[in-house]
Amino acid sequence: MTVTSLASPAPSSHRIVQLDGLRAIAVMAVFAQHALRAPLWMGVDLFFVLSGFLITGILLERKARGQSYFSYFYARRARRILPPYVLLLAASSALFGFGWAHYWPWYAFFATNIGDALGQSGHDSLNILWSLAVEEQFYIFWPFVVLLLPERLLALAAAALIVLVPVLRAVATPWFDSYWPIYYLTPFRMDLLAAGALIAVLVRRDRHALEPFKPVAVIFFFAALATLAWLHLHYPRFRATNTPLSNALLYSVSLVLCTSTVVIALQAKGLVLRVLSHPVLVYLGTISYTIYLIHLTFLYAVWPLGHGRYASAAIALALTLAYASASWFLFEKRLTRGPRTKPAAAHDALAAVRASGTRP
Repeated sequence: MTVTSLASPAPSSHRIVQLDGLRAIAVMAVFAQHALRAPLWMGVDLFFVLSGFLITGILLERKARGQSYFSYFYARRARRILPPYVLLLAASSALFGFGWAHYWPWYAFFATNIGDALGQSGHDSLNILWSLAVEEQFYIFWPFVVLLLPERLLALAAAALIVLVPVLRAVATPWFDSYWPIYYLTPFRMDLLAAGALIAVLVRRDRHALEPFKPVAVIFFFAALATLAWLHLHYPRFRATNTPLSNALLYSVSLVLCTSTVVIALQAKGLVLRVLSHPVLVYLGTISYTIYLIHLTFLYAVWPLGHGRYASAAIALALTLAYASASWFLFEKRLTRGPRTKPAAAHDALAAVRASGTRP
């Protein structure tokens, strides 16, 4: 989550509604992975691709308009990310104590992925914050890249990351005793964010740029899905083998799956568009950031009660949705959708998607 891809949309006339549906699918995949042990770890990867797409679109639009850039970007992220983040730490402290405080620098500086790689994360329910840390670390330098490079070079930079990061994963594998550092650390996962960024640049340069790729995206989607399913069925421990091949290949297959999903969603029509735009999915996508943050806390609170896997999952899901809804309506909605003279972030993202390379 992430997790700007989870950031709230602007009013319905200004948002890419089908991406809300993707957020909902992604966060439910993550929940199913943790609650039911479903092999759906790719849900987080989908969030990364969405984040790269949306954030890069926003940054390109601010740059093109000559409007406030860094202050706008980081102020919006602070308003969106920090309040639910602090509330999560408070909830975790109330339920499980202050063990995380022994590792407070990881939490204070959005570096919990580093703490997780070192086995220093406090209570296991807070492990969920690793992906937020990846995004925050990526967005320390990416806005500078977007600002300084023309769009053609920016596209080349994003493409270079997509190619080079799998090589980096393979080269770095012997440095670690397990695959977890490869999974957690930003240098090994930023190809997903770069893939989303590349889509944003392409669509900004030509609003119809993705149309020729839709059939290819559908083929790649099913090929990647079949590959991951085959690996799970025949080599269920493939990810844990921690070999150069597994680390280079597996997450790249996930990148193909998630990138193809985003391309298909952006070009969605008919049934696919109706499904992704269903009000239930749109609402779940709207509150998905807090769902993502809090669901593992409720799972760890419910599991010791001994209700069984499915009953525990149902109870935790109900508590998660109630908490996320309350958080959204009580303060998140006001923080992210309050009156502003500047366009909302998702409006900027949509403008970036619709733009053809010139100011609207």
